[in-house]
Amino acid sequence: MKAFLAIVNQTMRSAIRAKVFHVLFALIILAVFFLPMTVSGDGTANGLVQISLTYSLGIVVVLISSTTLWLSCSQLSREVEAYNIHLVVTKPCPKWKLWFGKWTGIFIMHAVILLVSMGLIFALIQFRVKYLEKTGRFTKEEIAKLDHEVRVGRREFHPIREELNKEIDKFYAEHQKEIREANMTEEEAKERVRTILTGQKMEIKPDGFRTWTYRGIAGKGDIIYLRYRVYSGSTSAMDQKDMPCIWGIKNPNAPPNVVDPYVNEFFKVMGGTFQELQLSKDFVNKNDGNSLTVRYVNPPQEGWGEVKASSAMFQQSDGPILMVEVTSFANNYCRAALLALMLIGFLAALGCTVSAAFSVPVAAFVAIAYLVIGLTVQAAITAPLQNEDGSYVYKNAAERVAHHMARVIGTIVVSVDDLDATSDLARGRLVEGSRLVHNVVFLVLLRTGLMAAIGIWILNKRELGLVIRK
Repeated sequence: MKAFLAIVNQTMRSAIRAKVFHVLFALIILAVFFLPMTVSGDGTANGLVQISLTYSLGIVVVLISSTTLWLSCSQLSREVEAYNIHLVVTKPCPKWKLWFGKWTGIFIMHAVILLVSMGLIFALIQFRVKYLEKTGRFTKEEIAKLDHEVRVGRREFHPIREELNKEIDKFYAEHQKEIREANMTEEEAKERVRTILTGQKMEIKPDGFRTWTYRGIAGKGDIIYLRYRVYSGSTSAMDQKDMPCIWGIKNPNAPPNVVDPYVNEFFKVMGGTFQELQLSKDFVNKNDGNSLTVRYVNPPQEGWGEVKASSAMFQQSDGPILMVEVTSFANNYCRAALLALMLIGFLAALGCTVSAAFSVPVAAFVAIAYLVIGLTVQAAITAPLQNEDGSYVYKNAAERVAHHMARVIGTIVVSVDDLDATSDLARGRLVEGSRLVHNVVFLVLLRTGLMAAIGIWILNKRELGLVIRK
């Protein structure tokens, strides 16, 4: 234990003496103290907190992640090239203890900087909002909106997906003759039918409607937010306009003989923009698995003045999604901090592993290449279009093979985007406990553990006597 602590102490002192640490400290001071006090966003309380979190917290995490990777890539490499490590391995100190000592020193130093920086950012944002509220810059209504939409941890509930397989099988059975004449395989025909049915369900024509049902709704507070984006005419059209719409919320307490059990709200929205509609929690049907049903009606042209009737288009990624308050902003912030700590731990392990095998420039190149591959693979995984039921749409066989290859590589290579919760905090989205558990198991225990095992194996196998200083 004494040898391990000595390695940790020496690693931290060596890192502090490096110029990169001094540059990091100066940049973090700017990001922590000056950005939250100078940015103002769009003038609203929501905009102030969102832009402060995005810039301040995002910059701090990027800076600390960068120095973690650089220092971990250089620690073992430089000591090998300077022959300092030769003095250590001649003593009764196993190489696994040397590797873990280096990793622990780098992790502890950057973890402390991260936690202190995040704590200061949190305190400064809260102080500034409180100050602007007292001076009359923000009204009580704006603060209430801030507390319900940003300074909160809201869980997302997605609607129950419609099962399309029965409709597809029925259509295929009725049109087998036409399909054979078109020289289409069964898989190609069913995929095309799925695409057509999905497109039909995305479009709501004038005087048409569509319903969505959600189950398992739970959380605290009396307000549920319905977040959605609807397009006028087409999702690709640039000339979006004001659209009349009617949202209906099914009343679970309505008498059975009521013709229309929906409570309707009439208004106009700008097409192509995200909207949030407040719903009362009284509409949740506790006798049916805490379910809630909403209906969107695209009214006809009559009665809406100069507004021209057009189809209302929804995309699967744009909702509608229910957002329910689950925990406080402080709790959600701590969850984001835990993810950032996991990121630092993994980057330190990656750097120490490549540092045990290569010189400083090569180690840095390999580590950066690994991270770039992780980002590229994630982009390839999400590239194919998805149907309403979540299945993928492939343009050809090559795209199918490439997508499956990307998914296999994605299970091996870590993407740093999975550990960035800044955007979730800025939008008031809950950093789910399942996400934390998944990262602890698959990132910390499996991938980081495997990375550590590879690094220790490389250090044990490396012939230090072959290292010759040029």
